[in-house]
Amino acid sequence: MQWNAHSLGGYKPPFMKIKLLHLIPIFILFYTKGFSQKDANPKNNNVEFSTGFNSGSLKNLEFAPVSRYDYNGLFYRLNYERKSRNENLFEIQVDYLTTELKSAAIPQLNTDYSKIGLGLSYLKQIFNKGFFSTHIGLQSQTTASLYRDNYYLVDQELGIATRFTYQLSKKQYLTSKLTIPLVILRLRGDFGLDAYLLNRYQSALWNLEYGYSISNNFGLRLSYDFKYNRLQIPNAFRELQHQVNVGINFKF
Repeated sequence: MQWNAHSLGGYKPPFMKIKLLHLIPIFILFYTKGFSQKDANPKNNNVEFSTGFNSGSLKNLEFAPVSRYDYNGLFYRLNYERKSRNENLFEIQVDYLTTELKSAAIPQLNTDYSKIGLGLSYLKQIFNKGFFSTHIGLQSQTTASLYRDNYYLVDQELGIATRFTYQLSKKQYLTSKLTIPLVILRLRGDFGLDAYLLNRYQSALWNLEYGYSISNNFGLRLSYDFKYNRLQIPNAFRELQHQVNVGINFKF
């Protein structure tokens, strides 16, 4: 008597079921192992988009004879970070803010105000204790500020930066970064290009951030930025900023 698939009516002999039962766990084992190895690969690149609230005060007697302007509004940030094999960091950061300068002294001089910044930094790891690490290096910051009537400022700052990172857990961390510019090149509307050192220009930028990893590829970050600029020139310039933002990052 000859058997075939039609005569069996879909019936599978017991030995075929046993083979299938053996193949399924083998397939799951290989798939899980490959997936785990893929996820275990280090993620050395990080791209982040964030937005937040900016509050600031500005005094620029070269632009207007008022004691102080106040401003606030939303700002946007795009950040890229690359980690080398030696845990050194290269970072590119772009910020954009558009708002209105408001004066209680002379409201008629209220004006639109826009700023765009480009930051570049390279930080070398000098200490690593597993859960705590320290980096130090150089930072360049270019900022273009546009006022009304085509008045503008372009600042090029060069300085040093240090960064401290504390790993709270496998998924959480705290980072603090302090930047001190050593020299500034300033292009001022129709006034030309000037250079100032620490004796005339004082500035500090401090950043504190909390990060949480949602998965191996995605994370959330909450950060606070404080920046102060003071330029001692005949037409005094002062600016103070506070920024709070939240962002999502993609690691690859």
